[in-house]
Amino acid sequence: MKRTSLAVPALALLLGAGAVGCSTEERGASTTPVAAATTPAVPERLTLQVAAREFHRFVNNEDVARASGDERLALQWVSDGQSALTAAEYRHAVFHDEALPRYEYVEPTFYVPKLSEDTYPQWFVVAAERRVRPVAGQEADKEDPRTALMAFIRRSPEARWTLSLVTMLEEKAESPEVELDTEGYATAVLTGETDLLIPPKSVAGIQAAIAEEGPDSVPARLMKPGVGTTAYYHETRRIKKEADKSDLAFDVVFPATLHPVFTLRTTDGGALVLYALSRDTVTLAKDQARRPPIPTEAAHLLDSLILGSELHVSQTLQFAAYDPPKAKPKKPQPKAEVIATGGAVTRAYSPQKVN
Repeated sequence: MKRTSLAVPALALLLGAGAVGCSTEERGASTTPVAAATTPAVPERLTLQVAAREFHRFVNNEDVARASGDERLALQWVSDGQSALTAAEYRHAVFHDEALPRYEYVEPTFYVPKLSEDTYPQWFVVAAERRVRPVAGQEADKEDPRTALMAFIRRSPEARWTLSLVTMLEEKAESPEVELDTEGYATAVLTGETDLLIPPKSVAGIQAAIAEEGPDSVPARLMKPGVGTTAYYHETRRIKKEADKSDLAFDVVFPATLHPVFTLRTTDGGALVLYALSRDTVTLAKDQARRPPIPTEAAHLLDSLILGSELHVSQTLQFAAYDPPKAKPKKPQPKAEVIATGGAVTRAYSPQKVN
């Protein structure tokens, strides 16, 4: 993502939006462990200082939780899709007897809505280079750092700020530049906005249709092929072929979620859209006496051995996409593009048929 001394995304939820402003920190977020702070139940105007304070508070408490394996503390600071992802990550660490990765956030840029004190929900977005802290005696992760796009939300004066969504910018992806006013504030985009190629609230649905129907589908005319779209389609075809050879049936759908959609106006009149999707798969043994194999990424979420002939696995996926403006008459129309991805398996179960 392009950085400026003052950068501002704005985000819109499913039924509303607000203007946004931001600033850039020169140093990475503090990782000094602190106790979970109590959020005052009083209206408070969202400012750049408040956003920075709450981001650092989250980072500190996240690090405390990860260092000690305290899932309960970790879940106090997340919401929406991030809650399911956090719970699954802690369960994975326990199942495999592994330490949780601990993160450092370098040069965070704050995108802050310009909202009144009594306007809720409130929200802001942070873009930062996220690095995994190297474990003593081990080399640092060579794939680090990567840019994390993080959306925070506070739904009422009584609620604390929580992390709603995290998605990671693809290595070769170019993030569009967010439009700023003279004060450093960005313009919010309503999720039903019609001056864009795709209304932001429909981006997830278009992506899901391409992932299910492939590059020759009608929705594929609106989004570029690649991660999050045709890559899922081709993966599904490959898995189905392999499953058929093993006398298994495999099916997948990409249902929408009710999680917030965060939308920021870009300098070319388009939008940067942050959103979530689900990916639900079913593996069925054609021979009722057989049991489908357990995927490595889902083993920690199964309470017991698979006793039935079906296995259901759900993923929580989080994305950012560039949504271009509608082209003027006789001008070529750019396509939308998924530029950031994230997520993991968050549920797995095997239903047992009652005779």
